[in-house]
Amino acid sequence: MSETTYILFYSANLVFIVTHIYGWLLKWFYRPKAYSEVFTRLFPAQRSVGVLYLLQIFELPYLLRIGNENALIYVNAFAMLFYPLQMLVMCEGYFFPHVRHKRLGCWVFILSAIVLMPLFLQAVGAFTLPEGYRPWAFVGISLVFLPFFWMNVKMALRIGNRVRQVNEAAYADTDDFPVRFARYVQWLPTLVSFLLTINFIADNPWVKFGRDVSFTLISVWFCIFTLNPWRKVFTPREEEIMEQMEQNGSSTHRLSDDRYDELSRRLEDLLVKERIFIEPHITLDTFLQKLGTNPNYLAEVIRRSGYQSFYDMICQHRVRYAISLIHQHPDERLQEIAFKCGFSSPTSMNRAFKSQGKEAPSSYR
Repeated sequence: MSETTYILFYSANLVFIVTHIYGWLLKWFYRPKAYSEVFTRLFPAQRSVGVLYLLQIFELPYLLRIGNENALIYVNAFAMLFYPLQMLVMCEGYFFPHVRHKRLGCWVFILSAIVLMPLFLQAVGAFTLPEGYRPWAFVGISLVFLPFFWMNVKMALRIGNRVRQVNEAAYADTDDFPVRFARYVQWLPTLVSFLLTINFIADNPWVKFGRDVSFTLISVWFCIFTLNPWRKVFTPREEEIMEQMEQNGSSTHRLSDDRYDELSRRLEDLLVKERIFIEPHITLDTFLQKLGTNPNYLAEVIRRSGYQSFYDMICQHRVRYAISLIHQHPDERLQEIAFKCGFSSPTSMNRAFKSQGKEAPSSYR
């Protein structure tokens, strides 16, 4: 190995390890002031992920023995088993904090450690495995990894389902952090597991170099994205606008009658003819773009049209449409009807019916 190649491999792995140690410090000790009051709610698995970041110091045997085949197979096996585990803990902690499988995670962690121990001892020069151990090591690591991969695929599907079931009234804006974050990372654990599989099978220092560089960038992006001190905590724009109107006097009409009639008619066309409300997680911004008006004028039209709020308007039209679909298709599943009307789930549809003083959707059959 040339000196230049050695420096490249050493630098990439060193930056990878240092970045993860820095990530551990951020996860454990940094609390952005922008949303310190809701930090625990937004980041319930913060410290667990920090610990798994710190575990990357176990890549040191490779850093100290760049070019050694035994160190390479160990570090690739370590990444293949512990990175997917890190992703699983992260996703379950962030998106399903009340459904934790601590015992299962503990056993999975112990199993991975047991499988890796012989490779670790050989990588540091404290133990020598018999000749021809490598094929058996590949088989053993692969068998332990397969459940991890399957669990990551299932986690991605669970996250996707969770995004669909988000309560529109609580998280209605597509820029809201939990929904946006979920969409960005949904398939990231599966992709990472796939890349680690390629890295492990290749068993090549140049592939390992590429993995160090790409995963360092992913870790930096993840830390910046989740701990962005400039990000503002989400508050529905419509609520802010309505509160501002209340402070300025809800009876104040800023629109002329002609302008109000025009916007009201166009709004009614969007709701009745185009059925824009069937779009999941519909936002106030969508209506602003369609109508070409400003938030204050739209809020005034909504109030003067007899709706209590933006969400009340959406809810009323979804409920009416759901009732008509139930009558037209009495044999169709309520879940399908809920999705057709823009609801995130049958439960969300039931709540909407109840808020409108209606009987349960099933009673309309």
